Amino acid sequence: MALVPIREEDKAKPYYKYYEQGIPSPSEEQLKMVAASGHEKGLISVHERHKLIEGGSFPAEIGFYPLEEGGLLCAANIPMPDVTAEMLYWWFAWHGLDPFRYAIWDPEDHYDVQINEEGRKRSLDPTVPMEEKTWGATHTVMESIGGPPQEIIIHFTDPKKNGFDPSFIGTKDCEFLITANGLLGGKVAAIMDEGMKEIDDVKTFMARFWIGYNYIDGKAKCLVPVTQILPEEEWTMIANGLIAHSLKEFSNLNTILPSLYEEQKGTW
Repeated sequence: MALVPIREEDKAKPYYKYYEQGIPSPSEEQLKMVAASGHEKGLISVHERHKLIEGGSFPAEIGFYPLEEGGLLCAANIPMPDVTAEMLYWWFAWHGLDPFRYAIWDPEDHYDVQINEEGRKRSLDPTVPMEEKTWGATHTVMESIGGPPQEIIIHFTDPKKNGFDPSFIGTKDCEFLITANGLLGGKVAAIMDEGMKEIDDVKTFMARFWIGYNYIDGKAKCLVPVTQILPEEEWTMIANGLIAHSLKEFSNLNTILPSLYEEQKGTW
């Protein structure tokens, strides 16, 4: 695939090499797992999202699953043995400050990112703890998740305000956690939960997307019952694209982040 367009000045940046090297596609095995999943209700409720960080493995480790209210769970566990929580918190605070940083994450699919002023200020404020820098940030991104580029709006928030018990964060069951309300393609609500823990002795990134929902006033609410109002072919395509994209971008992040962090962690 072709790489996303960049500015001429981006070629002079020290991390241009990560863009230039491109990105591997998801493995055949991963794509087969995605294709074999879905269409089974009742594996996990959106109202039990908190279990993600409370120990053990989490049902629906990879695939997409219609939910009773008409929403859709997209789940992907991606091995990331080479990264740490410290690196991930830094990455989510750092990459939103420059569209080219977003591009090196997935040079084939990440076209742009813009951050709101509150998010920029928190990222650049040395007094804000690294794990809190994304709270209040809004990233407006342009990316492809299997089709033409589309706008995705991501409102990051304090996990406590998004239904999680903070006492579990920073433990062996939840080394890293960010949460957000989102809007896909300008019309479909989504809750995004992304965490990391060891599963079977391997550091594993857990990406969970609850399509159709936002977390509002202390409760997950189904705003867009996608499996009821969209043709099955359409919501299946959305789910497959989102999961395959997650596998692709986070597998690549596992490859580039350790060296990128060492090179750039003091540069904002």
